[in-house]
Amino acid sequence: MKQKIKTITWVIIIVVIAFLYAHIAKAHNVYNLDIDPSEYRATGILTETGVTQEFISQEEHLDAVKVKTTIFTDCENVKLNYSIVDAESQKVLAEGKKSCKKVKNSKFFELDFKRITNCKNKKLELKIYSEGQTIDTGVGFSYEPTNENGTKLMVNGQDTEGTLVVKTITHRFDVETFVMFIAFILYIIVFLKILYKLFK
Repeated sequence: MKQKIKTITWVIIIVVIAFLYAHIAKAHNVYNLDIDPSEYRATGILTETGVTQEFISQEEHLDAVKVKTTIFTDCENVKLNYSIVDAESQKVLAEGKKSCKKVKNSKFFELDFKRITNCKNKKLELKIYSEGQTIDTGVGFSYEPTNENGTKLMVNGQDTEGTLVVKTITHRFDVETFVMFIAFILYIIVFLKILYKLFK
């Protein structure tokens, strides 16, 4: 009886830990991950006109986006203004503003916002423009040279062939992560039991 209680307790502990561990920032790439980064292009220094990337949401809700940035000399005094807009109605669903002090060259920079709900399969627009840039200093973004399905890119008001290197972020419970974690723990337990029997 004691052994059964002990086993049930451990099962509950493992399931709870797996449940907590499986709450992740689920990312979906808008761009094509298979394209070699050496083929990426740069938007140039972002201006007040900025960039607009149209994409289709793969999740019921969104919490942030991450964009791959390019620094031109310095961007410490630059600020990014961004918004997510419903492509059909042009209604602003979320918006924010961030300093570029922590932006790193050729790294993803997170732009978070108030959660957008009920957006699965909806066509949205990510709009970003900057403040404080000069002719020589500022921040830009990387983009691949082809348009992905359901996307459209505009740079400084001009239609541009390509797709921003951007991913959407959704904070949620992920079943795949949960199952993989449980499977990993079970594998460890079985492996240790086999070792114990071998060396007993």
